Amino acid sequence: MDFKYAVGQAVEYKPIGGNVGLFTVVRRMPEEHGAFDRKYRIKSGREGFERSVLECDLSASDRPESMYGDVLPTRRTGGHR
Repeated sequence: MDFKYAVGQAVEYKPIGGNVGLFTVVRRMPEEHGAFDRKYRIKSGREGFERSVLECDLSASDRPESMYGDVLPTRRTGGHR
């Protein structure tokens, strides 16, 4: 099975509870035995961290970054609300 997206490619990703955002493929993850889909590391210019996502959750993007809003994190890191 071949990777659908290249390192450096712009992709769209919608985290659970968040908005669709523009991300860049940072790395293709090694194939896992028995896995049903490929994994990627992606990063948004608006966030200070990378995400690990499945290929089926991504789509190619050719829209400019200004067309996207802020993406909400899918996890909370301690503290109070």
